[in-house]
Amino acid sequence: MRIVLSFLAAWLLAFAAPAFAQPVCSVGDQAQVFWKGQWYGARVTRVNETQTRCFIRYDGYGSEWDEWVSSERIRVAGAAPRYKVGDDVQVAWKGKWWPASVISVGEGRWKIHYDGYESSWDEWVGPERMRGR
Repeated sequence: MRIVLSFLAAWLLAFAAPAFAQPVCSVGDQAQVFWKGQWYGARVTRVNETQTRCFIRYDGYGSEWDEWVSSERIRVAGAAPRYKVGDDVQVAWKGKWWPASVISVGEGRWKIHYDGYESSWDEWVGPERMRGR
């Protein structure tokens, strides 16, 4: 009987506990990833089925550096804001907040149009440079 109970307890810890655990990350989250002794900025682009690993893209690096990371190597900054096309926002640029509107949505970033400026000024920005207005 003791063996059966031990087996059941081990099974619950191994298989059932992850189902009730909090997800490590969500798509679009800004995060920091530990690599070779240093923290690097990154964005979560995918999450595995059990929500225990995050597929990330390092800020400023190409897709050849994308990788799966587990909770031991990632610090999530929080869920990315959920802006949609047409939302009025403010965008930080050169130390000042500028009025703009969202014209397209990507994974964890948004293409914005600055109010009163030509479309040549439109750009893709991340949540660290945006706030609602």
